[in-house]
Amino acid sequence: MIWLYNVLWAAALILGAPVWLPWVLLSSARRRGFRERWSPLPVRSQQTLWVHAASVGEAEAAMPLLARLQEQGLSLIVTTSTATGRGRLRERFPGLTVRLAPLDLPGLIQVSVRRARVQTLVLVETELWPNMMRAVSVADGRVVIVSARISDRSYRWYLRARVLFAPLLRRVDRLGARSEADLARFIALGVREERATLTGDLKLDRPPPEAASDELRNAIGRGPFLIGGSTHAGEEEALLRAWSELRKGAAPELRLLLVPRHLQRVPAVCALVERHGASFGLRSEGARQADVVIVDTLGELATLYGLAELVFSGGTLADVGGHNLIEPVQAGRVLVHGPHIENQRHQEQLLRPFGVLHRVRAPEDLARVLGELWADPERNARAAAAREGLLAHRGALELTLKLLRPAGGPRA
Repeated sequence: MIWLYNVLWAAALILGAPVWLPWVLLSSARRRGFRERWSPLPVRSQQTLWVHAASVGEAEAAMPLLARLQEQGLSLIVTTSTATGRGRLRERFPGLTVRLAPLDLPGLIQVSVRRARVQTLVLVETELWPNMMRAVSVADGRVVIVSARISDRSYRWYLRARVLFAPLLRRVDRLGARSEADLARFIALGVREERATLTGDLKLDRPPPEAASDELRNAIGRGPFLIGGSTHAGEEEALLRAWSELRKGAAPELRLLLVPRHLQRVPAVCALVERHGASFGLRSEGARQADVVIVDTLGELATLYGLAELVFSGGTLADVGGHNLIEPVQAGRVLVHGPHIENQRHQEQLLRPFGVLHRVRAPEDLARVLGELWADPERNARAAAAREGLLAHRGALELTLKLLRPAGGPRA
């Protein structure tokens, strides 16, 4: 059934050209990205491990694994589907080849696998690209899915498309699932049971966040801070309203840190804050005197959590499914989130018993819940116990490395 997938791909490219072509041509950054997506992987003289992560979340999950693989001196190529994910990985691993993944078109992918001598394809979390998986398998390479997860919404979609994905998933050599539920779902979709195992969440094996540098502290100034991490459209507006209420009441000195999930939204967030009537500045330009700091840099969110008194986790009021809930707790902070955390169900199950998650059902509840936390001087005390409790769930990295050990040897 992969022929149907390729027909649909071709139809989308051709019929959608009047829409996507002007969109690409109007931006120099998008033009560069477009050329990169149409370019095959680079030529390599030795067998290569190709690691693919979709965006920032998957890139962050892959970082402990990439660090260990780099230490082993393996030939690595790392790809992402987004420029923000690529930027984050290039910043963290300047010595690695990191680029946007070539489009999942049959000829382009086959040339890429051959040129780069891909021996193992490592897909992070839920990156199931049919031509990519098939080309590596047909070339006698290995396909490994690590920290594998599948959301409720994605699972329903994959079940409907099982006729396409089941044959591909049967080609998977190894799968390390994040949770028992994820393991059962991938097996139901077609992964061979004997090739799938529970390894845990790679995000739990990330090192503690770095301490804030003097440069960062000078750029944003002094707190106390309320931070909105990985926010989406609509969430900044809700945070601005809640923050204004807190400033009028119990927290007149509280400042707001907004960290949009996608950097291309920074101008829109600036315009929103301006309409709200608050003074603001960009982190990159220095904002120590501003009431609202808009973070327009990559890779600092975990550190910024540690500087905040109050934390809101984005992608949870917007119907996105949530982002990393573990990260604020690892920085020693409890967090407030909205109702949409279905993509982080496993993390919620780990954290809920520690009392570090504070749920709001609607934007109107945000000021009340944040105000209750602000009134509690011991608001972040539970995070310390949770951080210690999470140590028992580490170990995904070592189990994942075991899945990859045949790399460089014969196919399993």
